Amino acid sequence: MDIKNIKQRWNATILDILKAFIDICKRHDLTFYCCAGTAIGAVRHHGIIPWDDDIDVIMPRPDYDRLLEISKSEDWGKYELVTPYDRDDYPLYFSKISDRTTTLVEERERPCVIGLFVDIFPLDATDDDLDEAKRLKDRYTKVINRLNAVSTHNTFAEYISLLADPKEWGRFAIKTAAYFFRSPIRRRLLAQMDAISHLYDYDKAKNVQVYTGSYGYRETFPKAWLGRGKMFKFEDIEVPLPEEYDKYLRHFFGDYMQLPPVEQRIEKHHRAYLNMDRRESIEEIRKHSDIKI
Repeated sequence: MDIKNIKQRWNATILDILKAFIDICKRHDLTFYCCAGTAIGAVRHHGIIPWDDDIDVIMPRPDYDRLLEISKSEDWGKYELVTPYDRDDYPLYFSKISDRTTTLVEERERPCVIGLFVDIFPLDATDDDLDEAKRLKDRYTKVINRLNAVSTHNTFAEYISLLADPKEWGRFAIKTAAYFFRSPIRRRLLAQMDAISHLYDYDKAKNVQVYTGSYGYRETFPKAWLGRGKMFKFEDIEVPLPEEYDKYLRHFFGDYMQLPPVEQRIEKHHRAYLNMDRRESIEEIRKHSDIKI
C-alpha cells in the first residue's frame, strides 16, 4: 500500500508518537537512542529521511524492562505499548508504541491490528568475545524464525507446499504443532528469547547487541559508543543518538552521508491495510476490505 498521497500526514502522526514516547521517557528517566535510518535522518536530513516511512529507537534492556512494567499501570491516552506478552496475535519480539486512533495491518499473512507506531528495540548485553556474541545471535535468530513460523497464517496450498522442499520440513512441523498449540508454543519461544536477552549484566557488559535487528552481526557493537547520547535536531524537536554516533553509523552503513542511488530511495515496510481516521477490529476489516486478511 503506497502512502505517497498521505506522506505528510503519515510523518506528522509518527512524529507525534515519538514526542509522546519522549515525554514518557523523560517522566520516568528512561534512556533511549534513535537508531538505523532514524539516526541517519537526524544527522543527514535533520528529520525523517524523505523516502523513509518509520521511526526506530533502541533502549537499554534495564530501561526497556521498566517501560514494559510502567505500561501495565499507566494510561497513555491515545497511545499504547504493543508487546508480545499482551497479545497472542502480535508476531514480533520487540515492542511498538502505537496510536490507538489509527488502524494498520502490516502483513496479510500475519494479521495483527495495531496503529501507526514507533519501533522500540531492546538493546541487550552480550558476550565480550565477538565470536560467542555471533553464536548467541545465531541461536536467537533460530528462535525468531520459529516465532515467525508460528505467527504466519498460510493458505492450505502454501502450507502443503512446504513439504516439497526438505529445508522447509522443520517449518512445516512447527506450523502443524502451532495449529493445535499456538499459545503455549509462543510462550515457550518468548521465554527462550528472554533467557538469551538476560544472560549478561547490562551494567557490566563491554558489548551490546540488538538481537531483533535486521543487520546481522553488525548489530553487535561496543556499549561505550552509546555514552550519555548526543542531541540532534529532528523535524521540530531534538532527539538523542549514541554519543559516538559517527562510529555507530559507519559500523552499520559505511559512508552514511552519501545519498543512496535513486532506485533505492523507496519505502521498506509492508502495509496490507491502513485507516488513518479510526481504529478498526480485524472482523471489521474482513467485512468491508477486498484484501483477504
